[in-house]
Amino acid sequence: MFIRYGILVFLLVFHRSSSLEPLCSSGKFRDKCLCKKIINEDTKLPSAMAECTALSLKMFPSSEQFPSNLTLSILDLSLNEIDTLDPSIVDAPTTLRRLVLSYNKINYINTNFFVKMTDLRYLDLSHNNIKSLDNSNVFSSNANLVHLELSFNQLIELPQGIFQSLPLKYLDIGYNNFGNFMTNGSKDILDSYLGVNTYLTHLKLNNLSLKELHPDYFTQYTTLTHLEIMDNGFEVIPSVPYSVEYLDVSGNNLTYLSARHLNYHSLKVLRASRMPSLASIHHYAFYNLQALEKLVITDCPNLKEFTELAFGLASKTKDIHPKSLILARNGLTTLNSTYRFMFRHMEHVNLLYNPWYCDCEILWLQEFDNELFDGKQIRCASPQDLRSRKILELKDEDLVHCHPEIYGKHSHKVLIVGLMGVIIVLAAFILFLIRYPGWLNPRRIGVGPESPYSPAPQEDNHI
Repeated sequence: MFIRYGILVFLLVFHRSSSLEPLCSSGKFRDKCLCKKIINEDTKLPSAMAECTALSLKMFPSSEQFPSNLTLSILDLSLNEIDTLDPSIVDAPTTLRRLVLSYNKINYINTNFFVKMTDLRYLDLSHNNIKSLDNSNVFSSNANLVHLELSFNQLIELPQGIFQSLPLKYLDIGYNNFGNFMTNGSKDILDSYLGVNTYLTHLKLNNLSLKELHPDYFTQYTTLTHLEIMDNGFEVIPSVPYSVEYLDVSGNNLTYLSARHLNYHSLKVLRASRMPSLASIHHYAFYNLQALEKLVITDCPNLKEFTELAFGLASKTKDIHPKSLILARNGLTTLNSTYRFMFRHMEHVNLLYNPWYCDCEILWLQEFDNELFDGKQIRCASPQDLRSRKILELKDEDLVHCHPEIYGKHSHKVLIVGLMGVIIVLAAFILFLIRYPGWLNPRRIGVGPESPYSPAPQEDNHI
């Protein structure tokens, strides 16, 4: 304890004596912040912003290092080497509305560091080394804080009631070491224990070792529109609020997608990527997603088929017309031609890097030009003679059996070739007999009076 206080006193003296030089510059100078005047969006009054990224700063800068003639409202300190946030070391600016501290080395936050920043609305503490927030009052004075990012740290748990005084709209606590903390057998961990207000609109719970959630886990969050639960251990999609418009379930252990777990009429964007276990899209899986605008399923190598009934009967589906369909880097070999009816209503389709089998069933894609595919070419993986060929550039002669009106039916061609072969063989045999008539001489085949196999001559019987 005494050693820590000694270090703090030393840092305080050193910081005060040697690092209070002005940091602002109106141009891009090395070791200086880029500072400029802006207009406050809320008050419409002049204020200042300072971009102090990648300057190798080891300490949080003091308010004395910024111009005093303008109110500093935005401060970006990302990509530095700050490891401590302590008001006893630095007199931090108190007028900040937006503070970015991502990609530093922060491992200690004093409970009182943010106390005077009462106007703070946006705080990014992601990509640091924070192992704990020891006191639930660390954000208690930030009654205007609506955006908080704590992702990519080393947090094991969070203090009870840590968010209860915050009017949060956006919360990201993903990629931490919470383990079972976020479930703990309770459906009330978010609202009752942590105090996350029910007006939240954006929530990110990525990579928290979650495997299942209580069916009522999100019941209170009826205004939630953006939910990410990537890189967890879910085997089925958990129940989410019907208000959700954006859902990302990528990187989980899903083996199939079905309508049973996708019954959200407000959902506009669904992402389900990076899942080697995903092998099946059930019939009518997306039929209930009436508002769906974008579907992204990529990097699922065991997904070898995209059923023609994923959206219902595609040729008759009128209510579901996603504008964007991304099916890149899966194991798909073919896509049913009924999707041409949906493609006609789409703005963007990505089918790249699938092992497409180029036969008659895939040629319907040629009805659509490069504009739909953003000019990116879809290529054949098989058969071998068409490998790497661009599907949109295949010619009639590349797949002649697909054009019977030009080249005849393949079965007819085989029969005709076979008959011609038989006729040629018979004609050759007849010509051979005409040219070499002696070939059938009885002596050549071992039959005749002189043949050893001829019957013995009969003696005349005389009476």
